[in-house]
Order: sequence, then C-alpha cells, then structure tokens
Amino acid sequence: MGEQALETDNSKASSKPTLWLLFTVLSVTLGSCVLVGYNIGVLNTPQTIVGLWIRRTKCIAKGGVPSEEDGYQVGDMWCEKLDDQKEATMFSDNGELNTLWALLNSFIPGGSVVGAIGSSFLVNRFGPKKSMLLNNVFAIAACLLNSLAPTAGSVEMLIVGRFLAGINSGVTMCVAPTYLNEISPDHLRGAVGGSLELSFVFAIWVSTIFGLPSILGNLEHWHYLLVLAAVPTIFQLVTLPFCPDSPKYMYFKLQNEDDTLKVLSKLQGKVSAKKEMAAIKEEYSHSKDERVITLKHLLVDPFLRRILLIALGLHICQQFSGIDATMFYSTAIFRSAGMTGDAPLYATIGMGAINVVGACASLVLIEKAGRRILLLIGYTGSVVFLCIITSSMLLHKYGAPTDEFPNAKNPYAFAAYVSAVSLVGFVVIFCTGPGTVEDGNAHRTN
Repeated sequence: MGEQALETDNSKASSKPTLWLLFTVLSVTLGSCVLVGYNIGVLNTPQTIVGLWIRRTKCIAKGGVPSEEDGYQVGDMWCEKLDDQKEATMFSDNGELNTLWALLNSFIPGGSVVGAIGSSFLVNRFGPKKSMLLNNVFAIAACLLNSLAPTAGSVEMLIVGRFLAGINSGVTMCVAPTYLNEISPDHLRGAVGGSLELSFVFAIWVSTIFGLPSILGNLEHWHYLLVLAAVPTIFQLVTLPFCPDSPKYMYFKLQNEDDTLKVLSKLQGKVSAKKEMAAIKEEYSHSKDERVITLKHLLVDPFLRRILLIALGLHICQQFSGIDATMFYSTAIFRSAGMTGDAPLYATIGMGAINVVGACASLVLIEKAGRRILLLIGYTGSVVFLCIITSSMLLHKYGAPTDEFPNAKNPYAFAAYVSAVSLVGFVVIFCTGPGTVEDGNAHRTN
C-alpha cells in the first residue's frame, strides 16, 4: 500500500484518514468487532429451531425416539411431538430446556468477563496487535466446537463453544479499542471509536437476517450459521499481519523512536506523526516519574475515587438497563408480547436495521450534542419506553382468552404492536445515546 498519506499541505495535518489507517481500521472492525456482534445475535431468530434440535438431541441421548420418527413417546418432555401451540411454549414448559437455552446465551457475557480480565496480561506481554492475533485462537476453537456440535449431537459442545466465543469477545472489546485509539490521530478518534459500535450492531443485524427460516434458520441448515463465524476470523488472520503495531507500544516497550515515527507517518501523515511522536515522548517521560496506581489508590484518593464511581455507575447502568436481553431475546420478547407466526422474526430484523441507522446517527450526534446530553436523553427515553413495554405487555396478557372462553378475541390486541414499537424505540434511543457514549469513553480511557 506504500506510505501514501492524504494530506492537504505540508504545514497542516490532513482531516482525511490515510490508506494505512483505513486498512487497519477495517481489519480490526470487520475481523474482531463484527465477530462479537455476530455471536451475540446469531441464535436470536432461530431460537425455536435450536430448541427443537436440543429436544431431539436429548431424546436420542436418553434412548428415546425423536418426535419426527414413528414410535415416539407421548408425554415425554424430550420426545413428544409438539403442535404449533406447544412449540411456542416449549421453553417455559420444559425447565431443563429453558436452562440450556439460557446457558447458550449467558456464556457469551460470562466468557467475556474471563476474556476482559485476561486481556491486560496479553496487551502488556504482546502488545495490542499480537494480542488480537492470539485472540483468534479462541475464535477458531469456538467456531469448530459450535459448528461440529450439531453433527456430534452434543449440546455440551455448543455450550463450551459459546463460552470460548465469549472469551474472544471479552478480549476484543478491551484490546480493539486500545489499539484503534493508539493508531488514530486526535481529530479522527471519535469517528474511529464509533466505527466499533457501528460494526457491532451491523453484525447483529446481519446475523438475524441469516437466521430467517427461508435462509439458514431451519433444522437442515442452522449449523451453517455457526460456520459463518469463521469468515471474520479468516479475514483478520489474512489482513492484520500487514497492519502496523501500536506506535505507543513500540516506543514504550521497545524504545524504537525511528520505527515508531515511520509507523505514525504511515497511519497519520507526516505532520500529524511529528506531533503525535512528541506527545508519546512527553507521556513516556511523565510516566517514568509517576507512581503505579493500584486498587488501593483508587479507593483512597478522593479524586480517583470519584472517577472510579462515575465509571462504575455508567457501566452498571448500562448492564442493568436490559439492552443485552433485547439483543439475545428480542424474538422471544416480541412473541411473548403477542406477535404470532413469523412476525417476531421480522420485527427483530427491523429493530436491527433501525439500530444500525441509530449507530450511524450517533457518530454525528456525539460531537454535536455532547456526551452528557446524549446520556441524559438516552436514559430518560429508555425509562419511558421500558415503562410502556411493561404496561402494554401486561395489558395484552390481561385481555388474553381464558380457558372458559378460548375463542374470545383479545380486546387489547393492539398492545402487542405498542410493545413492539416501544422495544424498537428503547433499543434505538439507548444505542444512540448511552451505548455509543460509554463505548466511546472506553475507547478514550483505554
């Protein structure tokens, strides 16, 4: 690609990214971040299909006859043939099946905790770029286990594979922002940081489309959904070795000023490179005299404690907002709200599309409106939409036909669509505000 940089003149840093920077950002976002989003959304739309596969696998494991074959056992929770009504409630009617489904979803964030804790060791030992390359070991292992689990007839393989995918996600969400933050010039860091969120929600949306019954979300082909996770991994393994190391890591750990300046020139242009090199050297000189900050310092020092509480408050609010539940269970939520047939599937896809548009809008809004305003609007709007969702779902349930009048019409059938619209509104306003702002702050903090 050469050392071509798009600069306006010799005295002023260009506002446009260099080709090397674009190439590196694409390698990271399409390789690592897309995989995180894909793993989160991939089992959302084909939930019923995965549930039927788990039932069949458990039926065969206990020596029974699957429901699609002659001789199945009537009344057996794993082998009994289900009609449409029982199929819709099979998770709530079968506690063990519901637990297995919960494990398949919860092991993504559970593994992310392990990956996030271990990411510090990887970055300090190998640097951001090599850490991401090594992280692909977890991605490959997860892809193999997940894609082979249906063939092997092992639910346990799928659970372990999801856990390894979670570890990969945890490392990615800690290391990728650090790397992109260190290679980007100041005036482009907001846009580069926003590209992580955009690639993340775009991958969730694409995974829900692939999960439609007419594409791959059916009993014959759903395992190919898991095979597709190999695509971003292969892309990164091919492209990332050609990307430069983090300039900050090169200078701090290797003390190689000439190579650091060359890398900065490729990534940021010659004018920006000199300024960034001076900033890195100044930061390094200060860091030698600074004390090492420990957990004790964070708790004892009033200034550091205040920063810690703000950071914890923002991220705790994000985790308890319910946004993760919508990403994993939106199809089930739409169905429980009263939507029937394939409507919940298309509602999930529509929500994902609007989410992508919201992420694009946030790239502009975060610089125009400011982070504090977006946080206040985002959380206030989230509370309003969540209240509407809860009220409308309760209203729809209140009007549902009873056993005494099973054919009666629900007078509050409209509440199902109110719930669906409110859920979409919640996701959009959250991802446009708190989702992007807090991820953006993480990029800068790292």
